[in-house]
Amino acid sequence: MASLLPPSYGHAFTPTTHSQIPPNISPTQSRLPRPFVAVVTGAGKGLGYHISLAYARAGCTGLSISSRTVSDLANLEAAIKKIDAGIVVQKTICDTQSSDSVAELEKNVRETFGRVDVVIANAGIISRYIDDARGAGESDSKSKSKSKSNLPVGLIEDDDWARVLDVNLLGTWRISKAFLPLLIETKDGPQTLICSTSLAAHSTDSSFVPIAYNVSKLACNRLIEHIANDHGKDGIHAYALHPGAVVTPQTQGHEGAVWGDLLSDDEGLAGAMCVWLSKEKRGWLSGRYVSCNWDVDELEGKKDEIVNSDKLKFRMEI
Repeated sequence: MASLLPPSYGHAFTPTTHSQIPPNISPTQSRLPRPFVAVVTGAGKGLGYHISLAYARAGCTGLSISSRTVSDLANLEAAIKKIDAGIVVQKTICDTQSSDSVAELEKNVRETFGRVDVVIANAGIISRYIDDARGAGESDSKSKSKSKSNLPVGLIEDDDWARVLDVNLLGTWRISKAFLPLLIETKDGPQTLICSTSLAAHSTDSSFVPIAYNVSKLACNRLIEHIANDHGKDGIHAYALHPGAVVTPQTQGHEGAVWGDLLSDDEGLAGAMCVWLSKEKRGWLSGRYVSCNWDVDELEGKKDEIVNSDKLKFRMEI
């Protein structure tokens, strides 16, 4: 994968990169402190589903899982209980496009657990395929087959900007704003906020990923910088995580020479990295872009370089 990407994308920031979960971040080996409550949005399918399972395997005591579909949450709860029947699972139907819905989620978490140790703002979408009005990951198998690879290119083809920005950027903002007070109150925890960004935030090639998605993820990186800067004094640690290139309901229709090579990462890799990021405070990484493909031992070896040169942030080069 690294050979396909410009160096500025940072994929090879650590000499060793991973597409599978390495032993040093395996959730079964990364035991969390107790109590430990994780909130995962967009948990019903894809990355959010596997992020939730990673926290279950790592020994969390409480899990708030939310999505827009009841059946998805029921299936996920059953999978969590198979891992550890003692985990308290709180299910909420939540649309991150609605401030009222997000407020209800926060209320449920507060009333059920009285704390939160990590919030994963994972809910996200990509622009609809241009010949499929229902969108990527939402159509039936016949429509998916018809619409493969037809993501919109450029501004003229993409009519889905408002929805993509509302879910990816404003949804992350709504979740962050709603949960920051409870994170700040949980002073005996890691007080961690992780948002899903993307390697595509580095891209200016809309034939690779639609512009609306790129812009939304670029903005999420800056949002995380602000949260770390403004609320670091309150104990908050915030990270923008690239969750890897994974086949999910959002990406399963992407084909072609580039996409065929890129969608090769383990679906559980992002969850393993989330557990590593949140099991303790890592102030030297807070406010920065992190890729789940990086080797964490080598990343820690670059700690002084990252801090002294203020790396892994988005800056204009002059």
